[in-house]
Order: sequence, then C-alpha cells, then structure tokens
Amino acid sequence: MKNNQKKAEQILQIPLAIQQRCGFIDAETLAVTAADGVCIIHKGELTALELIHVIVTLSELASDMTIHLAKACGLCNNCGDEKPEAGTECGCGNNSAEWVANCSLCHDLLDESQNIHIPDYLLEEAGISKGAKLEAYTDEDSGEITVVEADIQQDINDVPPCILSVLAQSGICLAALDELIMQESTIYGK
Repeated sequence: MKNNQKKAEQILQIPLAIQQRCGFIDAETLAVTAADGVCIIHKGELTALELIHVIVTLSELASDMTIHLAKACGLCNNCGDEKPEAGTECGCGNNSAEWVANCSLCHDLLDESQNIHIPDYLLEEAGISKGAKLEAYTDEDSGEITVVEADIQQDINDVPPCILSVLAQSGICLAALDELIMQESTIYGK
C-alpha cells in the first residue's frame, strides 16, 4: 500500500524535448483536463491557430482510437453468419451497418426496454445500491421472477449513446463490444 501511495504522490515530469515540441517552455500557465483514464495538458493561453492545432490533434487521436476499438470488436456478422453474402436473407444486403440494425443480438443490446427497472425503495430494502446493474431469473414452476444485483457492473449501457451510434452506423459488432467491456479486456497498448 505504501508503494502505491508513493506513486500517487509523485510529480509528473515532462521531458524538456516534449516541452519544447509542445511550446510549453515560454508558456506562463498550463491547463490540465483530467478524466477517468486520461490527462490532457496544453498551454493555458492559446491563440486561435494554437487552439485549432489542439483540436486537430485531439480529433486525430479520437479517430485513431475509434478505429482501434472498431478493429478489436470487428464487424457485425449478423449473429454468426460469416458467409460473404450474409444478411441477404433478411434483406440487409452486404451493408454491415444494416446488419447491426437487423442483428437481433446487437439490436437487443440497444433496446432500453431490455433493462430492468426497480423502484429505489425496493432496491434499498434489498440492500442493492441505487444505479446498480441488475439481473433477473425466473422459476418456471412458480412463475416467480428473482431480481439480483449483477455480478458484472459494467456493460454496453455505460457507453455514451453518441459513441454507440457511430459504431453501429459503421457496422461494428455491438455484441463483441459488450463482451470486451464486461470482461474488462485490455485492447489498447498491449
């Protein structure tokens, strides 16, 4: 534990060559934006052209990372039909974006009605935290439905809708994405 605390307390040092490349040497202030898994550092005061360069760099990085994610997921193959003419049976032709729209597995992942919603007071009574992911099981004999907190608390529902839309329109397999998220698979930087 002490070793982790020391690492957290270390000061980030940016090598001089990188500072020079970024134009940080003459900068009076630096701006830092931090979010889960990312830290962006740029000059605190930017001209219009410098700001454009930042936007271009971040856009290119986002594009490259989106392509990397898409490659890790692969194209939707319409629920396992990997034949080149796959999808023609459902009227999709060879348009992989239409495969996603017509793939029952990918479609169900985007269907909000598939999510379980339980009133907060019942969750509290059951000792389940508000906002927890839930799973349901049925007993065919009694017809009872049992709802429990899911073992896996992250899935495709944690992906912003704008990202899901881009991936679906590109024909990326959302079922594969869901699996990668639930398995916490490392797909970048290995």
